[in-house]
Amino acid sequence: MSRQQLGSRAGNGRDDPRARRPRLAGDPTIRRRPRTDRAGRHHRLPPRPVAARPSAPPVGVAASADTVDANPRTTGTAPRRSTAETADVARIAAHAARQVPGVTDAHPATVRLADTTVGLDLHLVTTYGYSVPAVTEAVRIAVADRVAAETGLTVAAVTITVDDLIVPGAYHADPGPPARRPEAGMRMVNRAASALLAVVLLVGGVLLAVQALLVTLGRPASLLARTGWYDALTNARWHDPDVRTGAGAAILSGLVILVAQLRRWTPSRLRVDERDGWHLRRRCVERRLTDAAGTVPGVRRARVRVRRRGDQWRPRVRATGDPAAHAEVEFAVRQELRRLAAPRTGRIEIRLLPHRRPA
Repeated sequence: MSRQQLGSRAGNGRDDPRARRPRLAGDPTIRRRPRTDRAGRHHRLPPRPVAARPSAPPVGVAASADTVDANPRTTGTAPRRSTAETADVARIAAHAARQVPGVTDAHPATVRLADTTVGLDLHLVTTYGYSVPAVTEAVRIAVADRVAAETGLTVAAVTITVDDLIVPGAYHADPGPPARRPEAGMRMVNRAASALLAVVLLVGGVLLAVQALLVTLGRPASLLARTGWYDALTNARWHDPDVRTGAGAAILSGLVILVAQLRRWTPSRLRVDERDGWHLRRRCVERRLTDAAGTVPGVRRARVRVRRRGDQWRPRVRATGDPAAHAEVEFAVRQELRRLAAPRTGRIEIRLLPHRRPA
């Protein structure tokens, strides 16, 4: 083997310290010849790129700053699910719902945030003329995609309630005060009763604690002494007017509270889709059916109430007009129910009162 193949320089080896150890042909320190395009025994191809596989750091040694973590949950590229707040999810969902064609307004009512999933209750105002099932399905898909993209959370369920259907040009910008709902009033009564009971229990507990402290200190306790209210209660008889009045008032109050709690209030929403829940506001449905009945020639002052029995809607129409227009009113109401994607509709009760002739 020649000195060129060994890679050593010609001349005296004492001047070059590398002359003592020969270099093989694969040594990267060997300089290439100027004309490397011509194949020959000195032509060397560049080495193939080899992908370096990341190896785990040894046990007991902390990873350095250059170590790449392959877990996407610990890297900065993946979203941190722990920082996703309820307000952020609500804002993202409302913004995504407003981008769907046919949606006039959207606001979230409830956000149920779990570890990796979230459930949403959305209230929508849509434009009349768009298919309500198509709009709700598009909103559900858009909200799920946007929330998953921006927060990394999986949307488990989206419950949609259509509060109103806006007819372009038929409604003013100011919709007026919201309709009073019976269940909202019942919630206020329950809250007031609970607050009153809590105050009574708190005051009674404080009085008993004070009286017990006085007895411990050897002071006279007015409530624990039997020389006042105890004698009055033990000497009272059923025939006394005050006793009968108090007992009657207590029984009457208890019956009123019991009936109010057991009464079946009319729900404010009508469930449309049994499989994947979305609802229509009852007042909205009744207003649309009232407008549909009013389009029949000769029908005035129409009023529609919708009740639900099982899985069927039971509309009740009251209007002033010719009783012969019964079939036309029923056809108009059924057409509007079909546009609203209503479920099975039972018998429609229609009552048309004839016009009163002036005397």
